[in-house]
Amino acid sequence: MRALHCPLCSRPYKARVFKCKGGHFACAACVAELPDGQCTTCENGGGFDPCPELDTVVSSTRIVCPHAGCGRLVVYHQAVEHQNGCAHAPCRCTVPGCGFAGLAPALAGHIAAVHYLPVHSIQYGKVLRVQAPSEPGTRLLLVAEDDGRAFLVTVGALGAAAVSVVCIRASAAARPRFTCRMWVILGAVADCNKVLVEMQMTLQHGRYFGAHT
Repeated sequence: MRALHCPLCSRPYKARVFKCKGGHFACAACVAELPDGQCTTCENGGGFDPCPELDTVVSSTRIVCPHAGCGRLVVYHQAVEHQNGCAHAPCRCTVPGCGFAGLAPALAGHIAAVHYLPVHSIQYGKVLRVQAPSEPGTRLLLVAEDDGRAFLVTVGALGAAAVSVVCIRASAAARPRFTCRMWVILGAVADCNKVLVEMQMTLQHGRYFGAHT
């Protein structure tokens, strides 16, 4: 597949591809940065012209996503972007020294069973109210009843009363996106070693995700 990569920047070709009179290829971005648009490989330089033949190859070459369960055919130059955002991309366990990797539901089960995190079942559209130990580093696992989506809640990561929440998914996945409104209420429970956490997550496009224990 090296023939589908620009020899100047090593990135996959995207339309349009150019070819100099000496037969050297370059992507449009690199040609735009060459002094006077001249080939630096040719001894006496040389201008570049579009190469529709290679453009056809670039736009028609597809590869199968390597993630198990996907199987989608993706245009070669879009393969990395697709794999990073693929719903079937493996998620890696966040516990130091653990090498487990799997789909988000499997990772949630692994975290609960192997690392003994408390698990709370959640229902979309409801507010989360949960008592959590205030000890820094405390983690809770939230699992949605409807689709198995999992969220990891960490207490005290940024300070004694700080709580963070992340959606468990492949590290580079960009979708779906969430915003979260969260309140940490000190002194609301009798146990001084616990804090009351209330939160509501919103999935973009107006759908609400929340939790109820």
